[in-house]
Amino acid sequence: MAGRLLAVTGGHRFDGDAFAAMLDAVCSELGWTWEHEEQPVAQRWWSARHAGVWDAILLHDIPGLTLARGVEPEVTSPSDEVRLGVLELLAAGQGVVATHHALAGWPDWDEWATVLGGRFLYAPGLLRGSDVPASGYRMATYRVDVVAGEHPVCAGVEPFEVADELYLCPVFADEVTPLLVTTSDTSPAAMIDTYREVRWGERVPAVAQVGSPLVGWARQHGPSRIVYVLPGHTASTMTHPGYRTIVRNACEWVAASSR
Repeated sequence: MAGRLLAVTGGHRFDGDAFAAMLDAVCSELGWTWEHEEQPVAQRWWSARHAGVWDAILLHDIPGLTLARGVEPEVTSPSDEVRLGVLELLAAGQGVVATHHALAGWPDWDEWATVLGGRFLYAPGLLRGSDVPASGYRMATYRVDVVAGEHPVCAGVEPFEVADELYLCPVFADEVTPLLVTTSDTSPAAMIDTYREVRWGERVPAVAQVGSPLVGWARQHGPSRIVYVLPGHTASTMTHPGYRTIVRNACEWVAASSR
């Protein structure tokens, strides 16, 4: 039986044609089919009653956050039903691949940050009981290096370059398996303060904080396999064969926990 992938978007602009072409290519190689759902409608799938429906869920979305230039980012907490559904589905072994800005989802729900292995913050906030500054970002052409060549997600992947966004944000490095790193500068001085730019259009250096060279990792959340891959902002990244290989491998690897 062919595998099934659910691709979830919403909350951030992206190149829909490049995204669809990437998933067409990935699923063709896997022998899978894929379907697309937008937030917040996509939250209907977060339920234990849907366990086994999808071999993998690919997140390219920002649930719980409304963004617009010149206004304060608006946070919407997940309902108790959605929270319970997420945790029940993960307890049933649902495999998840998250890409790029999906790391910013549900900014006031710590458990979701734990699931993904970190958090990108569009505004200063609380994370695990501590005050955390807004995250930083910058566009860059940077090299992606494999640090876990033996891991199935990295199979057949050689170092490659992408023109994409880099993040400066909390990563729970001791809770994840590193897969991909970059040597590009991710210091606060090299990054733009995301909140100041979104709120007031100011392009100033990010607030000093600890960054990470990790641009891809895997983790186990109960029986569920989770993979996060930072690149994914640009159409050129989505067309890159190295990036597509990582996404394909990640979907295949997380699917093992869904079956």
